[in-house]
Amino acid sequence: MKTIYMTIMAGALVILASCSGNKNVENQTKETEEQHTEEVELTQTQISTVGITLGKVEKKELGSVIRVNGELKLNPQDKADVMSLIGGIVRKISVIEGQQVKAGQTVAYIENTEIVEMQKNYLVAAKEKETAQLEQQRQRTLSAQGAGVEKTLQQAEAAYATAQARLTGLYHQLVQIGISPEQVAAGKIVLQVPVRTTIPGVVGKVSVNTGTYVDTTTPLMQIADNSAVYASLNVFERNISQVEVGQDVDFVITNSPEARVKGKVSLVNRSMNPETKAIAVHAQITGGNADRLIVGMYITGLIHTGKKEVTALPDDAIVSAEGKKFVFVLDGRQADGKEQTLHFKRVEVITGVGELGYTQVDFVNPVDADATVVTGKAFYLASMSADHGEH
Repeated sequence: MKTIYMTIMAGALVILASCSGNKNVENQTKETEEQHTEEVELTQTQISTVGITLGKVEKKELGSVIRVNGELKLNPQDKADVMSLIGGIVRKISVIEGQQVKAGQTVAYIENTEIVEMQKNYLVAAKEKETAQLEQQRQRTLSAQGAGVEKTLQQAEAAYATAQARLTGLYHQLVQIGISPEQVAAGKIVLQVPVRTTIPGVVGKVSVNTGTYVDTTTPLMQIADNSAVYASLNVFERNISQVEVGQDVDFVITNSPEARVKGKVSLVNRSMNPETKAIAVHAQITGGNADRLIVGMYITGLIHTGKKEVTALPDDAIVSAEGKKFVFVLDGRQADGKEQTLHFKRVEVITGVGELGYTQVDFVNPVDADATVVTGKAFYLASMSADHGEH
């Protein structure tokens, strides 16, 4: 029995050793494949045929930008609630939502029995003023002839001043609600008063219907002057010192990235939002596509804060893989007869600002400052690297 037991144990150890050996081989194979994906070999002939170019990392003055998010807004004076200065029944609405209107344009008509009463009072006041004026003139004539009484003249002048003040007050009331006093004086009594806009813009939500009763606190509709829309950008504390009035801003509508708009910083707020910990920066719209902007749209912008010297490579030198950015650095040369083979190593970089075909790069792991890198057609090496990884 002891002999059988020893035989079984020996067999088990052999099997375990075999499995362990297989795993080591697999691991070594994986490591070898990974190494292959990090390095690429090309002959000088291949490099010339494909058009791959080599060069050095350069120092370039590239524009520095701050990436920000924000929202399109209007100043308070560029949006308005349209309201009637007198209560009454809405008899007509002359516009629809989305319609462009001018300042002073009639958008609705209100009817109220008080309107007729106000016009009647104006006519009565006009007649009283005329009568008071005639009496004043008569008393002045009598006084000049020595036949008048001073007290009577004073009373006539006071009555005339009172009538004049009452008529002036009623005159301005009629003008304020949109009725022409001159037409009333000519006998043209109106039953409805117009409601006019105070600013130009686009009609927003219409809150009433024909037949609705409104008072002086009821908004009939909203008007927004979208031509005055501006970008409110949220800049965090670490970047606010770089932002100045007059700097250029490029931004896109978050949900419509094809709509690109230009602007300039017009105001830098000096108070911080306690919830977002950001400072509001206002940018006025200066470029095209402004007619496509709507208040409330979310935007993504780039504030151009000036140029600075950075390490950079041509855009064609940078490739993307596995969610990262890479470049290829020359790692050695090997002569094989007349042909020369070049070894390139894939190196991860972090990219920054880009301008005029160049992009800022910082190496994740330091490389020789005089290292030779692939500056053009790097995608060809990237495809070879991917092919190695599949085998």
